[in-house]
Amino acid sequence: MRNKKLVAGAVTVSVALGVSGVAVAAKGSAPSKATIKVSQKLKMKPNRYIQDGLRWNKDVYRIKSGGTLKIVNTVATEGPHTISIVKKSQLPRTAAQVNNCRICGKIAQEFGVSDPNDPNAVPQFQYVENGTGTNTPPNLDGPGDSGLTGPGKRGESISLKVTAKKGTTLYFLCAIHPWMQAKIVVG
Repeated sequence: MRNKKLVAGAVTVSVALGVSGVAVAAKGSAPSKATIKVSQKLKMKPNRYIQDGLRWNKDVYRIKSGGTLKIVNTVATEGPHTISIVKKSQLPRTAAQVNNCRICGKIAQEFGVSDPNDPNAVPQFQYVENGTGTNTPPNLDGPGDSGLTGPGKRGESISLKVTAKKGTTLYFLCAIHPWMQAKIVVG
């Protein structure tokens, strides 16, 4: 399920893991709708490196409990993507952890993919709720909830309802590209 081109260059993405620039909505009530988009900037220096800046467009998203989160694939050549809610401690923090993402393998199996490193694997399910594969969109309220954007068409999207309680912080990553990490603050 993992894109081999990206995995091969994962060592160079450690810079992306350190990117800051937290974007938080102004104080006040959280919006009832939010959109998460994929962003990418590539850099290359011959015989030195390729830096793949594939990421979510923000580090922090604010949304009301009961609100709708839309995930849009804006970089078709790098899709599909998952939004997978995990514990903060499960987020990979080094290039070695990205290359051997334990939680990503578990998430792939929940989507019905037996070998997460097989680029030709086809998931059996589009969603995961509480760690169980399903084709019905889950309510995002904690670790074990995921959604898959699809085969990688530009503009393709999924929408998920956030039902976590106000004051909850949900950490998420793309199980296919585990350096793509952010959080949802439920207001």
